[in-house]
Amino acid sequence: MKYLLWALVLYLGWRWYLSKKGAPEADSSAAQPAPPPPEAPHTTEKMVACAYCGVHLPLSESVAGSGALHYCSDAHRLNHSTR
Repeated sequence: MKYLLWALVLYLGWRWYLSKKGAPEADSSAAQPAPPPPEAPHTTEKMVACAYCGVHLPLSESVAGSGALHYCSDAHRLNHSTR
């Protein structure tokens, strides 16, 4: 227990020494403010369901079929048309 106390005293003394000395590693986090988080685009995209399996996916990633049908892959589009 006494070694833990001495280790704590030495650690705190070392941190105090670095702060008084002006070490770059001690001041680097305090001198530079954190950069603002990147702004995420606030756009939404229409989701469609695959006419074959029912999986929902964004319209831009879907495969268009005949009429207003959308599919998650070309294989599902081909399989659905042969049913």
